[in-house]
Amino acid sequence: MAQEIADSTAKRLKEVAYSSLKLGCIGFGGIAGMVATIENEMVVRRKWIDHQHFMDVLSTSYIIPGPNAVEIVMHCGKERGGRPGLIVAGICYILPAMLICLLFGYFYRQYSALPDVQALIFGIRPATTALVIATVIRLSGPTLKRSNTLIVLCLLVFAGSLYGLNEVLLILAAGALNYMVYVSRDKLSFYTGLLFLPYVQQNASGFSSIKLFSIFLKIGAVLYGSGYVLFAYMDESLVRHHHWLTRQQLMDAIAVGQITPGPILSSATFAGYLINGVPGGVLATIGIFLPSFFISFFLHKILSSARKSQRLRIFLDGLSAASVSVIAVVGLHLLTASVETWRGASILAACLALTLFSKKISTVFIILAGSIGGFLLLRL
Repeated sequence: MAQEIADSTAKRLKEVAYSSLKLGCIGFGGIAGMVATIENEMVVRRKWIDHQHFMDVLSTSYIIPGPNAVEIVMHCGKERGGRPGLIVAGICYILPAMLICLLFGYFYRQYSALPDVQALIFGIRPATTALVIATVIRLSGPTLKRSNTLIVLCLLVFAGSLYGLNEVLLILAAGALNYMVYVSRDKLSFYTGLLFLPYVQQNASGFSSIKLFSIFLKIGAVLYGSGYVLFAYMDESLVRHHHWLTRQQLMDAIAVGQITPGPILSSATFAGYLINGVPGGVLATIGIFLPSFFISFFLHKILSSARKSQRLRIFLDGLSAASVSVIAVVGLHLLTASVETWRGASILAACLALTLFSKKISTVFIILAGSIGGFLLLRL
């Protein structure tokens, strides 16, 4: 019996490792693109969690610090393989981007430029846009059909996000408003707490591995928002305060995070490599992602409790509706950029048709088809 349990656990961990590695290799398109690939893999194909559970994880990840996609993948790994599954999922999801960024860092040091990969990644954006649109369609149905209140909240958040309001505040406001509407009907009280994360301090003057690690650990513990927020944090610490990088090197690091798969926080690997070679790249990667592992343990416990509470369930429903709107706004921006040329529009239409009308087609195939299609069309 014990041997059977061990074999079953090992099998599940292998499945978690394989899926997470695959997602780490194809996670293009920012948070919306990564959410689309994760949802397709973990919910549609693997069925490790259902759509409602996925929306709970997604919406909660928006209001806590750290990389959303990494936290979602780790939560799914926890559901499939327990605590070891959470760790395996996080490491395997981060690993491809880290290795690619180290390789880019080597070329950058040798030739003072990044490899020309534009022809290969041209078709990835419209392919990812197709996945995002399909994900919004899949998630909006189950999320919004519960009540008219959620539909109204969804439209309000969409308008606010399109206008440029803070997404974290919009999502929290949607959850609070949904609960207020619920309370006004049922006269129930509600109490919620705040999660405080430690802010790691660091002092200036001179380079040390510990200082490098602590800087990226601090960034990983308090980071909210997009890659531009990451740029601001790294600019303050690495360029203006310590002078370890130039502004151009930092801009190139952010660019590497955007053109490689996985979370944009992998820019830290590239920056760390430029500062102190492979040890610097590895330390920066561990530092910036380490808080997510601890946060994900708490996230799993919070969601496990929330899913059993009717009052917290109402709050999470509001978060879920808002999250769909935030993804939809990102999808709209991606759509606008993808259809600027007839080549991008053609790839988008083909990939969207494949995604919507053939559920058995792997996300990897969609991404590869977009990349190869873009490469061939650019040669016409």
